Amino acid sequence: MPEQIELNDTSRLQEIAAIKQLVEDAAKYQNDPDRFLPLHANDVVIVNFAGKRVLGRDALEQAMRKALSGQLAKVVTTNVVENIIFLRSDVALVNCIKHVSDNRDSIDGKGAALPSEKGALTYILVKGEEGWKISLAQTTPIITL
Repeated sequence: MPEQIELNDTSRLQEIAAIKQLVEDAAKYQNDPDRFLPLHANDVVIVNFAGKRVLGRDALEQAMRKALSGQLAKVVTTNVVENIIFLRSDVALVNCIKHVSDNRDSIDGKGAALPSEKGALTYILVKGEEGWKISLAQTTPIITL
């Protein structure tokens, strides 16, 4: 159960705005490693849309640079924050919907197959001296039947 956080309304609104800005920046800089990587904690854990787990910012940088050198650079996402839960004053759980646009080339001209065009994105954010950072990001495809 999240602890009761003692923040006045102004502080709460400032924290929410900072968190939303971080989520927006993560989407905005998804193809710019130099701006994207500093948004993450050194010990970040990423579980991507395909279920691949990446541990640590150095491994994230390697995976990102490799992906951006190929067809994955043509997969673009946007995120919509659904809710923010403060687990502590310096830890937040953020639930988003990730919208995926797959512009990769394929043999049939329809783009490469992804399991879905939408995913449930969960972030755990931590706040330190440098502000909010992404500590965990996991995306689960949303399959509509």
